[in-house]
Amino acid sequence: MKKSLVGSTVLSIAVAVTLASCGSGGGKQTGETTAKVTESAKEEAETTAQAESKAAEEKPLDENAAKRKGEEEFKDTPEKTDAYLKTYFAVSLPEEADAKAFSEALKAISEKDADLGTELSWDNAVSAAVKAAGYEELALTYNAEKAKERLKQYGIEGEGENLSPVACALDVDLITPEEAVQCIKKEKPDKAALDALLMKVADALGKGRNYLGLASDPDIFGKLEKEWSAFQLFDDPTLSEVGKEAVEQKITTGYGLKSAAYDARFLPELTLQYGHSDILHAQQLIGLLDSENINARVQLEPKISIYQYLLDWGPVPDPTPTYEVKKFSDELYLVYAVEYDLKLEFADKEDLMAFDKVIKEFAKKNSENADMKGLIYGSWWQPLYSTVREDMPKEDYHEIYDCVVTNGEYSIHPFTTVEAKDEVVKKLSALHEGLSVNPEKRYVNTAFFNYLTGEDYQ
Repeated sequence: MKKSLVGSTVLSIAVAVTLASCGSGGGKQTGETTAKVTESAKEEAETTAQAESKAAEEKPLDENAAKRKGEEEFKDTPEKTDAYLKTYFAVSLPEEADAKAFSEALKAISEKDADLGTELSWDNAVSAAVKAAGYEELALTYNAEKAKERLKQYGIEGEGENLSPVACALDVDLITPEEAVQCIKKEKPDKAALDALLMKVADALGKGRNYLGLASDPDIFGKLEKEWSAFQLFDDPTLSEVGKEAVEQKITTGYGLKSAAYDARFLPELTLQYGHSDILHAQQLIGLLDSENINARVQLEPKISIYQYLLDWGPVPDPTPTYEVKKFSDELYLVYAVEYDLKLEFADKEDLMAFDKVIKEFAKKNSENADMKGLIYGSWWQPLYSTVREDMPKEDYHEIYDCVVTNGEYSIHPFTTVEAKDEVVKKLSALHEGLSVNPEKRYVNTAFFNYLTGEDYQ
């Protein structure tokens, strides 16, 4: 408030001096004096305004403002939206999309027929999107009067017979107020706008990204804790039999069992998958990223880690909801333990690339810091993180294969080297006639690659 008053005072002085000069004798000299004084006052006012602006920028953000800033970083660009639609729905609208192309795209996402007629405009695209997203009955509750009143809440004056789906689409966030105006005017949307509308339909149907929030969110730590506390052992009998045989036949030493219900559905080229077993480590890792000015979308996916239990580890412990040792024979005991894959989708390639350096410095044990001084809680000798991105630095990431076996919503994930991939796929495929093995190429960090190949414990 004081700074605002200073600016006002400077401008008042300028006005007063100008008036005084004009009444003191006039002539050319008076005009020159007035101009100089006024210009000086203007410069001082501008300096004050700049100082106020700088002070506002330096003012600490409150939690809500910080969250909004984080969300702004993750607004999808047209390029990201286009990539997402291609990746998950095999949808790629042409630059000059028509009614037929948009109808087919809506059907690919919603699995519902959509008929837009022959002409594509904002109003019929939005009407079709409202139905595809599951809001058809809700839209019918908007009579003409209610639709007009709802539009007024957004500062929009509208007339016509098709206001109900427009008002409904606004209320359920399928469109923006600016797009609502374009609907009323029956303008034609461009490809980027249509892609964004398709993405919002996908989100409304639960087919878009599935995540807890951003690393910068003030409430992300509580969300992580709540999600983790709800995880319990789950099983798929068919896959468990395949996995048991795989360990018994030494095809693999262990694997993870996952459920597609928790899949983050992130953009693959901007995503890292980070595996661990302790939730405090995940919370500190998110805090670490925030402290390094690295933001990311965050999802916690449960993973049942299954591996051989050796009797020289001690007596078999009693089972709990998150840990159990199963006996299959005198020679084979398997651990079933709840762990997690932390999925992180970064805003850009630079942040994704920066992750490796942060882990090596603050979240990885090695012979020089075996006492874990300066490391976050639960740091491992061989942290495990990987991506499908193929242009990772060769000195930091190494090609491996995740030999995925899927049964319904469940899947098992044995990792293997490039050299062993064909043999592993062949042997896994022989374990069950009705299941196929899909080897997915991934790039894993050096420490885990060394563990997988047996080259080094760190």
